[in-house]
Amino acid sequence: MSKNIYLADDDCDDVEFFKDALNEITFDFHLTISSNGQELLDKLHNSCLLPDIIFIDLNMPIMDGFEALSLIKTDEVLNSIPTVIYSTSSNMNHITKAYELGASSYFKKPSDFKSLKNELEKVLLIDWKNFIQSIE
Repeated sequence: MSKNIYLADDDCDDVEFFKDALNEITFDFHLTISSNGQELLDKLHNSCLLPDIIFIDLNMPIMDGFEALSLIKTDEVLNSIPTVIYSTSSNMNHITKAYELGASSYFKKPSDFKSLKNELEKVLLIDWKNFIQSIE
């Protein structure tokens, strides 16, 4: 089954790394990329087909990941979409804040390709309707 995936990340290298990892995962996907939170929200509000999952980096210009997450989770149309924070930060305050704002999951950007591929595969295989979130 094809997955409709949105990614908000302003780092071109990280976006390519993410795309390459998705390409090696066995199922089909459609990836929509935004370089900041405002662009992500604009695309979400103008889309005919909502994403199956959203990945958001925290540190972006114009609108950061926390603000984008907060606006998504307070929007009646968007709030049920699984939203994963995908960041270089492993700061516990950031992780706690993300969950408080409604993040479905949080994972630190791995430094190697194999780890990224494995983490993405795990996240994409989660049954989000029955998922119980916890801070690891």
